[in-house]
This record gives sequence, C-alpha cells and structure tokens, in this order.
Amino acid sequence: MSFELINVTSESISKSLIEFARNNKINPKQLDFELISFKTLLKREKDIELSILEDTDAITEDDIKNVNTTIFQEYTITIKPLVKKVPTINIALSANTLKTKTIVTIKQGSVFNKQTHTLEALKEHIWHKKLKVGFLIDLFEANLEKQLHKLLQIIPYDKALKKDLKFTLGIALDPTLPRDAKLERLYETKDKDSLVNGVQGGELIARYILPKNGVSGRNCHGKIIAPQNPKILAKKPTIEDSVEEKTFENFIEYFALINGYVVFQNSNLKISQTIKLQEANFKTSANIDTEDNTDISVRIAHAKSESEDAIGSGVAMDVKELNVDGSIAANVNIAAQNINIDAQTHKKSKMTVLETATIKLHRGDLTAKDAHIEILESGKVTATNSVSIGKMLGGIVIAPIVHIGEVLANTTIIASELIEIKSITGEHNKLIIDPDAIASYHNEIELLKKKIEEATKELKNKKSDLNTKIQEHSAKTDRIKTFQKRVVSATKSGKTPMKQDIIRVKQFKKDSDKLHLEKESLAKEESAITVLELERDKLCNKDLYAKIKSKTFYDGHTQVVFVDVKTKEEINFLPHGNIDIISLVLDADGKRVISTD
Repeated sequence: MSFELINVTSESISKSLIEFARNNKINPKQLDFELISFKTLLKREKDIELSILEDTDAITEDDIKNVNTTIFQEYTITIKPLVKKVPTINIALSANTLKTKTIVTIKQGSVFNKQTHTLEALKEHIWHKKLKVGFLIDLFEANLEKQLHKLLQIIPYDKALKKDLKFTLGIALDPTLPRDAKLERLYETKDKDSLVNGVQGGELIARYILPKNGVSGRNCHGKIIAPQNPKILAKKPTIEDSVEEKTFENFIEYFALINGYVVFQNSNLKISQTIKLQEANFKTSANIDTEDNTDISVRIAHAKSESEDAIGSGVAMDVKELNVDGSIAANVNIAAQNINIDAQTHKKSKMTVLETATIKLHRGDLTAKDAHIEILESGKVTATNSVSIGKMLGGIVIAPIVHIGEVLANTTIIASELIEIKSITGEHNKLIIDPDAIASYHNEIELLKKKIEEATKELKNKKSDLNTKIQEHSAKTDRIKTFQKRVVSATKSGKTPMKQDIIRVKQFKKDSDKLHLEKESLAKEESAITVLELERDKLCNKDLYAKIKSKTFYDGHTQVVFVDVKTKEEINFLPHGNIDIISLVLDADGKRVISTD
C-alpha cells in the first residue's frame, strides 16, 4: 500500500487517522504517523482567549485543579503507511480506570542497543504511544526523563530482559470521593436479649453523618473528571423532647434523655416508654399490635419440644427484627428487615428480608440482601449483595458474591462477581458466573445507557446553540472596537463619550462573560458523561472481573460456566487439579478465554 504523505493539524490524532482512512478507503490499522510539532493551549478562568504555552511548566497546580481551566494540545503530524517490523524493544502503556495514572512496561525479551536506543529515542517511542490513545505529551510526565536516564544506566545492552520492567510515567489528578450522608442507628447494634431496642438516659443512640461534596480531578487527556455527588438522605432526622442532639463539624449525635426503647418512624427519632403487645401464640395467631411501627424487634423464645415449630404453619409476619429460637413450619410467609433463625426452615416456607438473614438450617425459599446460612439443604437463596454458607448439599444460590465452606453434591451456585469455596467433596456441582442472572444488573446497565444517551443528546444540542451564539458574538468584534476607540478618544480629549457607545461596549463584555459561563457549564456536563461511560463500560464487561476462588482439589466433575455478558455465549470448563483462581481473560484476538492461576 502506498499513498502521498500528507501533513495535518489536529487536536486528536486518532480521529485524524480514522478520517484519512475513511476518505481514502484504507484500513486505519495500516496507517502510522510522525509527530512534526505540537503546541499546548491553556485558557484560565478569567482569560478571554486561549494562550499558547512555550513551556508546559507554566501550567500550575492550581490550573490542574481548577475546573474552569481548559488544557489541550494541537498536533501537526505526517500521516504515512504503517511499516510492520519486529521491534527489539516492546513497550506497553497502561493506565488506571480514571486515566489519571500512566504506567510504562518494557516487556520481557526486549533487547537494548546502546547506539539506537538513546534517551530521546525512547522518549519519542513513549510519546508515540501516548498520542495514539489521546494522552497529552510533555505534561503529567515529570519523572519520564529521570526514569529513562536511570533505566539506561542499569539495563544490560544486547541481552534480552529476563523480566518486565515497569515505572510510573506520570500522575494527573484523582478526584476526591464525596462523603455520603448516613444515619448510623447505634441502638440497633446493641447485643441485648430483650423484646425491644432498650436504651438508658444519656446514652448515644444515633449519629447523622453530614454529606460533603467530592473534589473534581483531571485525567491524562487533560479533561476534568467531575466529582461524584454525595448521597443525600431524603430527610434529616427530627427529634422529640425525649432526645437531645449535639452538632459537630462533620456529624450530629443524638442522645436519649430518658430510659426506654428507640422508635424511628417517618424520619422522627424518639424514646418511647410504652409498648403494646397482644399475647402471641404463633401456632394459632400472628397478630402483633405495634401501633403501626415496624421498627420493633421481636424475639420468640421457644421452650417447647424440638418436634414442635416455634412459628406454625400458615403464619404471616411483617416486622423489623425477627429472632426465633426454633423452627419455621410449612406455608409460613415472613417479611422483615433482619431475621435470625436458630433452627430449621421448612422447604415450603418463604422469607423476604430487606437486610440480613441468619439461619442455622435452611430448606425453604429465602430472598435477602445478605444471607448467612450454616447449612443449606436443597433450599434456595437469592441475595442482592452476598451469601455465606457453611455447608451446602443440593439447592441453588444466586448472588453477586458467594462464600461457601464445603460444597457436597447437586448444587448450583450463580454469581456475578465472586464464588469462593474452601472445599468440594461431591459431584454434580455447577459454578456459574452470569451477571445477567442477577436481577439488579440488567436494570442498572439499561438505566445507565438511557442516562448517557439522553445526556449526550442534550449536550449536543446545547453545544450547537452555543456555537451559533459565539459566531454571532464574534461578528460584532470589529464594530465594538470602533466604539471602544471612540470612547477612549473622547476621554483623552476631555469630552464625555457618547452614552450609546458606552452601553454597547458594556453589553458586549456582559455577553462575553455569559458565553464563557455557558462553555464552562457544558465542559462539566461532558465530564459527567465521561464518568457515566466508564461506569457503563465496566458493567458491560463485568464477567471479565469475576473470579472463582478455591483451595480445593478439582476432580474433573465440577462444571464451571462463564456466560459472556454481551453474547450470552457459555464458556464451559471442567477443572482438574489444584487451581486457586478461575477467571476470564481476553486473548490476542479479543476473545474471552478461561484463565487458571
């Protein structure tokens, strides 16, 4: 392939190569470029126009941190055919997720030549790598020449490197995470063997963590990384006369003024000294009068024989905390925030738990946020966060994270992030990594896609409107200069400038400031979209981050399945031997393959 070399000037080399390839009907992979020159442009918050910097050292730390400072580069390159040759030095460039830190890796097997691999040649090679991915050069790389100088003093020449050499190329600015608003219900953490959450006068019962905004960062592309907003509670707690609050810089603490039990309802915090409970026989009745307050803990201390159930057949309960020293019968339907069952559940029982479920022997159907099961025997557990099981015989578990002590036989374990097992002693077990099987995953990714699509469309329209305004504003520049000269001339000659000239000049300045603010606002919106896209990309490849961990010896009868998030294709594997970690990686062709460590 040959074509006439061409010089282009662009802010994005990759886009220029793609455009050239499209115009000339060439595969972009067959193109290369040579950097002729570049210039760094800066526009600070109070600047009207961009400045061309002679030296990137002129960019201060305040410039990097300021969200209203624009930093980018313009490159003049020669587009040329790619000449394929086997390099003696293999250099790879990597970055963290936010693209705020870059790492140079010189691969094992690379051979250095003292005459050709000079400091400048290596620097040019690394710059070429940075430019291909859109990273700024001569910026965020304060250690580059120092690292290369040190490298050239210690590497062996004309000999293959025995291992990879890595060094940090540069660090931009990581965003600071926000502090989320949170209500810590300290009274719930007390280990008290009582019917309700009892407290003493003067006791600290709750703490409200005040929200704090995060701080923006800047990546190696020079783009601002918008800070995440802190999570805000819908309503700050209100108190009654039985509670005292003390305000500090980062939080508010709540103290009980009297003895009693804590009631938290509709964001109102109080201490109550009265509770009405009807005598509850859970064999015949499940009627508990809590004055419409579901923030009450209930304990059922079952003192009857082991053959009798603590909660009998047909009972339905809806409470906050449920602690049962006994078994759960068939056709029991329980809804709670937390449950603790110190015996067994019937295979026809059903439990829905908003937070944590702790069960000794489970045979029924459980849905929870987190579940801790001592023994799972042919039951089903679905969790939105994690499941921890001591011993599992039959049954099915579905959760993002699953921890199991011993897996016996005929089990199915489905996770999206991690399956961790200490030992497998039986056959016919399935270990499946399938993010799509987790109900919240699909909803989350679809919501993100929709959010990005809507935000991108809105931003495009706003940019178009702003460009029109800027063009119209710029067209007035020559006329405004004439008015400015007349004002200056009149002032110098001791005359009063024309009122209309002054009004026009002031209005032009006001319009300029308004356009500047609009541009800053759009830059923030663009950064926010970038953060959302990073979130989406990670979700779309969630199967690549998932792992199956075990110290057990696989006998070849355990079926491992990874389900490709994008294609739904199943990748099956029958492990044999000691394999600590099973996961997916991308091969040279970008295809998902099993990796064993």
